[in-house]
Amino acid sequence: MADKPFLASSRYQEQQWRANRTGAHPDILEFEKRFIRRMAKLDVPMFASEVIRSSQRQEDLYALGHSKARAGQSPHGYGCAVDLVHSVHGWNLDRKAWEVIGHVGQEIVTQAGLAIVSLAWGGDWKFYDPAHWEIADWRMVKDDYPWPERA
Repeated sequence: MADKPFLASSRYQEQQWRANRTGAHPDILEFEKRFIRRMAKLDVPMFASEVIRSSQRQEDLYALGHSKARAGQSPHGYGCAVDLVHSVHGWNLDRKAWEVIGHVGQEIVTQAGLAIVSLAWGGDWKFYDPAHWEIADWRMVKDDYPWPERA
């Protein structure tokens, strides 16, 4: 998983701006920032492939069988989730590599003094989605947050 030369590349820097974060929950953004930084210290390049997801994108993923959620049913539609993938291998990592990634993410969530609400990891689900992290109670949180209009 480690790829120190890629971390120094302009392509890695460009990936960091790929995902739409406009209106995302601040705790998801803080988790993403800390996760990317921690993985970089381990020489593992990662990036957020998606944070905010449009209704059309959600419906497309549902139709392809890549999501169990339709538009309005996904935390991505409310900025309460992030998909974090390897910068070079994308989702093409073995289960052991995803377990390391999950462990690092859980470690970040449970750090003392970190004010992130409880996060759930898709690697713990029956519908295995190890790149996915979401605010565990996103349905309650979404009602308390001033979300911008979603496309």
